[in-house]
Amino acid sequence: MLKRLMIGVTLVLTACGASDAPSAVPGDEVVIVVESTGGCAQMGPNCTRLVISGDGTVEAYRFVIDGVELVAIGSIDPELVAKLHALVATTDLGALRARLPAGHCRGCFDGIDTTMTFYGGAGPEVFGSVEVELDPSEPVLAAAWAVAAAADEAVQIPLVTR
Repeated sequence: MLKRLMIGVTLVLTACGASDAPSAVPGDEVVIVVESTGGCAQMGPNCTRLVISGDGTVEAYRFVIDGVELVAIGSIDPELVAKLHALVATTDLGALRARLPAGHCRGCFDGIDTTMTFYGGAGPEVFGSVEVELDPSEPVLAAAWAVAAAADEAVQIPLVTR
């Protein structure tokens, strides 16, 4: 509902000639969740979930036996998130999924599997590296990888050994 309202306000202000139309990026709403699983578990509880909101807030969680625990909060440039949000809104994610090559299980061989859940379209869209290759030559995935890298840098979770 908020997204429709923001888009409607943006359209009205643009039509009226206002130059400072508000962004359609949701302030504190989640834009993307990036999860790393697989080989990161070999060194202990180092698999992570990064929750990135439209205002640039990054919440970093570590997977633990009974779920996840919040281990760090940071922030990244909201414009980086806005770029991703705009690409998610204008990309046919179903068509993208259909043209991506098949993925494979890196976690099966001590590698790391990545799952990206995009919010802001018709509902959550989940792309997992086990199912499809998360090809950074695709603009929306390049933007997602850039957001994920910035988020990783912002929270810098130390490794935990057993």
